[in-house]
Amino acid sequence: MIKINVLGSCVSRVSLLDGVQSAHGVSDDRLDLGYFLDKQNIVCAMLPAPFSPEEVDTITVDELADKSRLHSLKQCLNKSTVPMLLESDAEYLVMDFYDMGINFCTYENTMFATQANEFCQTALYEKYKDKIGIGNLYDIATCLWYGYIDLFMEKILTKYDSDHIIFNRFRCNTYYLNKDGKVSIIPDRGLLCQPNIKYNDRAFALEEYFIKKYNPWVIDLSKYFMGDQNDWDNLNGAHFEREFYRETFDQIKRIIFGETDKRVYDEPDFFNPDRRGYEEDMKRKFNVEYNLEILDVLMNNNDILWLNILDKLNSYAPDDSRVAELVAWMNQNNRE
Repeated sequence: MIKINVLGSCVSRVSLLDGVQSAHGVSDDRLDLGYFLDKQNIVCAMLPAPFSPEEVDTITVDELADKSRLHSLKQCLNKSTVPMLLESDAEYLVMDFYDMGINFCTYENTMFATQANEFCQTALYEKYKDKIGIGNLYDIATCLWYGYIDLFMEKILTKYDSDHIIFNRFRCNTYYLNKDGKVSIIPDRGLLCQPNIKYNDRAFALEEYFIKKYNPWVIDLSKYFMGDQNDWDNLNGAHFEREFYRETFDQIKRIIFGETDKRVYDEPDFFNPDRRGYEEDMKRKFNVEYNLEILDVLMNNNDILWLNILDKLNSYAPDDSRVAELVAWMNQNNRE
């Protein structure tokens, strides 16, 4: 059995579960999940611990809204992330940078991740709150973080070489398929994970630096997918259709089991009725007339999500002359 560590978000965790968000571990008996380290910031991980271990131990589960975060919060405050990864017996490290965009705390000469602001509910925070500030990676010039990424990778590469690091690129999505079959814009509830152009631009720049310098395996599929109200109650820019997780998981397995030499994978399995999960996906409603208009908007905005919508239109209305014309146009452009 091959063990995998995840340093990332639900984007990668749910991919290892083949899209079944409520499950645990890895949805393949040949693979085992070691650590799942979420709500992390690898820049913060490279800076000194803000408090003594004794102070951190005073935090209790009763102080947290999400009781499951106690262990992870203490790990962030004690700066245990890198030692845990280095001491683990896992062979592969799956990473994504989504949680790098969560607010962090600044304190004296250091910064630390807050486990999605759970720390700010604690008595330890109250004790020092006059000295604590709140920051966000994407409000600061991305290049300022490159040196910290290098420090992190200097240590990580002593255990996981580039052939054992799988990087899951992430683009915060803007659209979702609602239960009536209409592709709609995700409602803005003021959350960090809402559609955010600046977030995507900053994340892209950070990812580009990481990929070009460290040459991991790269899976770049999120830009092709949207959310799905049929599968997620809490719609936000980090929750995707099942197709995204399936295809990401398939590529992770191809990498681990030596079934591909494609270093960067950015080819969604669209226009393929034999793909895994196709019949299940076709049970969803899809409003052809309405979504033809959305397709036009996406194409005019140069949003690559248009390919996803055209794939669905081709599945639900293959005999529609407008759809057939668009598919023919796409195929002609691909040949050229």
